[in-house]
Amino acid sequence: MLIVSAHQGYPRLLNSGADLLEIDIRRAKDGAIVISHDEPRPGAKHVTLDEVLDATAGRIGLQLDLKEPGYEVELIDKALRRLGADKIVVTTEIEESIRLIKQHHPEIRAGLTTQRVEPNHADFIALDQQYASADALALAERYGIKVWVWTVDDRRLMERFIKDRCVEGLITNRPDVALKLRTARS
Repeated sequence: MLIVSAHQGYPRLLNSGADLLEIDIRRAKDGAIVISHDEPRPGAKHVTLDEVLDATAGRIGLQLDLKEPGYEVELIDKALRRLGADKIVVTTEIEESIRLIKQHHPEIRAGLTTQRVEPNHADFIALDQQYASADALALAERYGIKVWVWTVDDRRLMERFIKDRCVEGLITNRPDVALKLRTARS
């Protein structure tokens, strides 16, 4: 079944019905793991991973989009204490982070965010919608690589990707639309 991940969904899409909430993960200068797309600003208030885990545990899974290396095992250990392995997915552009996560926690699904379809050690690749062409998806199918596509908000594109059996996940700001289309596909 297609996985629907609500893009940058905390806290706005906490009750959206999506399978996962996508959150960007970084480490602040004080060592705290925080939710931030960009490098955390010193002195700024950032939502911590602990706060998100408290709010989401038992309600929804998390897609942890790791923006920098160095604390991968700590991150997964912390998430596993609150969520089951089936409620955690990691995405990152950092191939070494994928290797570390799979070495220490092979039960965690980890996806490589990339622009190219090529074999790698991840469980899937995450492609920006602009790179998820018919040719790219056909190549992924040929290699046996599952694909997650981001950030898909256009209904027609959602329909196209939901119909493609190679597409395993859809990351969107409009999970309500994606969920309706997924139901229609079943």
